[in-house]
Amino acid sequence: MEHFSAPSGNPGGLRAHLARLSPEGLRWTVGFFCAFVGAFVLVAPHHFMGRPYGTLRPYAAAWGTLALLAGVFLLAVSILKPRRWVVVAVHALVGVTLLALAASFGFSGAWTGMISYIVLGLGAVAAGFLRGVRSVERFGDLFALLMGVIATIAGALMAGAPDLMRSSFAEFSWGYIPTLGILFLLSGPLLAWVQLRRPGLLPRQIWGAHLLAGLAFFSFGCLASLPLRAWTGVALYLGGGLALAFQPWLRRRLGTVDTSALHIRLALTLATATSLALILATAVVTTQEERLAERQVGVTQQIEADAIAQNVSDYVSLNGSRAFAVAALAGQTSMTPEAQLRLLAASQRAYRDVAGFRTLDAQGRVVAGTGSVGLPIRRLRGIAAEMQAEARILLDLETLGERPLLLLSAPIRERPGKVSGALVAVFDSDSLGRRISRTGSSVHLADGNGFLIASRDTSEGALPKLPPGWDERVRAGQRIARQRGLIATSVVPGLGWVVAVERPRAAALAGVRQGRDSAFLLLLLVIPLAVLGGIYAARRIARPLGALASAVGQIGMGNLGVPVEASGITEVSHLSTAFREMRDRLAARTRESERLAAELRARAEALAETDRRKDEFLAMLAHELRNPLGAISNASYLMEQIGPTEPQMARSVAIIRRQVQHLVRMVDDLLDVSRITRGKVELRKEPVDLVEVVRHAVEMTRPLIEDRGHELRVALPAEPLPLEADVTRLEQVLANLLRNAAKYTDPGGRIELAALRAGEEAVVCVKDTGIGIPPDLLPRVFDLFAQGEQPLDRSGGGLGIGLTLVRSLVEMHGGRVEARSDGPGLGSEFVVRLPLAQYLPTSPTEKLRPLASEATSSAESR
Repeated sequence: MEHFSAPSGNPGGLRAHLARLSPEGLRWTVGFFCAFVGAFVLVAPHHFMGRPYGTLRPYAAAWGTLALLAGVFLLAVSILKPRRWVVVAVHALVGVTLLALAASFGFSGAWTGMISYIVLGLGAVAAGFLRGVRSVERFGDLFALLMGVIATIAGALMAGAPDLMRSSFAEFSWGYIPTLGILFLLSGPLLAWVQLRRPGLLPRQIWGAHLLAGLAFFSFGCLASLPLRAWTGVALYLGGGLALAFQPWLRRRLGTVDTSALHIRLALTLATATSLALILATAVVTTQEERLAERQVGVTQQIEADAIAQNVSDYVSLNGSRAFAVAALAGQTSMTPEAQLRLLAASQRAYRDVAGFRTLDAQGRVVAGTGSVGLPIRRLRGIAAEMQAEARILLDLETLGERPLLLLSAPIRERPGKVSGALVAVFDSDSLGRRISRTGSSVHLADGNGFLIASRDTSEGALPKLPPGWDERVRAGQRIARQRGLIATSVVPGLGWVVAVERPRAAALAGVRQGRDSAFLLLLLVIPLAVLGGIYAARRIARPLGALASAVGQIGMGNLGVPVEASGITEVSHLSTAFREMRDRLAARTRESERLAAELRARAEALAETDRRKDEFLAMLAHELRNPLGAISNASYLMEQIGPTEPQMARSVAIIRRQVQHLVRMVDDLLDVSRITRGKVELRKEPVDLVEVVRHAVEMTRPLIEDRGHELRVALPAEPLPLEADVTRLEQVLANLLRNAAKYTDPGGRIELAALRAGEEAVVCVKDTGIGIPPDLLPRVFDLFAQGEQPLDRSGGGLGIGLTLVRSLVEMHGGRVEARSDGPGLGSEFVVRLPLAQYLPTSPTEKLRPLASEATSSAESR
């Protein structure tokens, strides 16, 4: 777990604080919210028929699936920690889901929900770009900050414009709007401030801000969302309020979870797969059941609509026959008002559905009438005229105020073949209404031309009015789709009228929807069990692997006796067996390695002791050799000074002098190597010019080179090569290289010496045409006492310590030396590289200039 210390002061301002907010709380809370709401919409969509969800209602299945997947993916991001582009894509998906919900609430005027989902949607998108601070204690949470922003905006609106927020509340809750607004204004800014300033606050201050904000959101959910059954608000405000109230504790718990552990990821996989399968299967099954029930209700209603249409047709036919019978009696009765009135009164007592009768003469004048229904004279004359033209039963519709009337007219014949008047039977629409009424349904009867004849509504819950011209559309063969109701239509046989029978969906599908509610409640119980089952199964699967990993860790720490438990899982059992075999082999190899290591330590100690004694012997030998060499040197010097008279004696003295000098140099080299090995050589560094050092080394070795008859070529730069070095030791290095070149080159050979600048280094190359270096000796040519095969006649060979001394002195100056050769007989080349200084030398080496000629690009000497 990563912990970050709080910055001092305010570096970076608000942007720096925002960058340190943890998105984990947002991922967990919004992930559960989206998953819960998505499952609710898929399994029980009838709970989302309210006004705030009107825009999303046609796309409920797609939006519910999107919300479910977005929630599951967001929870997976919190555990799996995928790549950055996956995190950004998942957060964008969640943002789109929440912003779509915000748009639906905005179109319905539910401003609080719109504000909440806009803030959370934009925050979810922004959280995808945050790196995520895993500290449990020190830094704020992005979800709490966003909820603080929501509370601040919503509180300002509720306190400042309560009438604007009434649409978000039930009527009995209106009086609480200002109080909730003030509570939001107190808790929202405080909660946001705590998230931005968390590092410097006390735990009780953090807990107080979270508890107050949690109380505010929980109260809002109880008073606003729950009465209106706005289930997304219930989930957000009640669930989010509880999450806010206990977030300080939840953060510590989540911070201790190792999300990379196998059992955590395996549990997530099992729980997600099981839950998604249950939710989707339940949604599909319940949706199919609802569609089947809807089709069954539709068939039943269609049968009912056809029966009502037939009933209306039969009723009109029956009353037409009655009107015809009364008209026949009227023709047989005197056309005097008194006689007709007695007939009509008796007929109305017999036919109680008739609101009134009218007897008309041939000109349409009323001869007699019963009932209080007043008909327009123009209409009566029209009936009489139409009856004269076509003597048959006529059906007409008339409106008296807002009261529809049904007129059935029959011809009156005083003698056969002659129409002397007309009988009009007036029926009130209530009589038809009683015929078409059905319990639990809304039934409408129209004439097919936009005129509503009768209507009866006994359904539970108000259904919206049918759209204008619905009967005309039905007569044209079109279907009518209704969101809140299930409707069936039928045309009345022989009349062309249209019957519409509609039932509320909630009532028609009540049984199925109760089943969907029960299925969702069962899911709420089963999914936690599935999660617990997944966790249990994951632990059972991962426990042997954890034990095996612990055993492997103990083996890695050297505890080879740790037992490796067996497992009931085949693959883990095979792995355990393989590790046991590997442990046993490793133990055997470890024992062998320890034995060999002990032998190596003993040999190393013996070699170290031998090396120490060798160094002591070399030092002692060099010191012991100095005494006889000094005596021999002094004796040879005296013999040379006395001046031997014989030439043979003079040559012998010269040989002694040369060999003594050679021995002295070898003894000096032995002493130097011994001192360097024991760390007793200290360099006396001073500013020098490498060019002058090279010239002096050339002068030191010139006698040997000339004695061997070699050609010496020297190439020096015109500008100085400044170094910080020990002049004596550098001259010793170059003189050794030149002497080696002279000794290992046949007489009359060529030696080339060059000094130059290469970047930040000074480079000196000594190249000869001598015997060369064998390839097998080249990698160890600088090792102590390393020499190739020496012929018996090569008396000038050394002990193999000169190049060791060269490398040691060069490395002490911070440089390096390398040897090159194409093989035996092809000469060799030694390259010395030394770091340049940043200043020109001013030292006694300047006195060496008179010893050499002026610097030229090359100088030759034999």
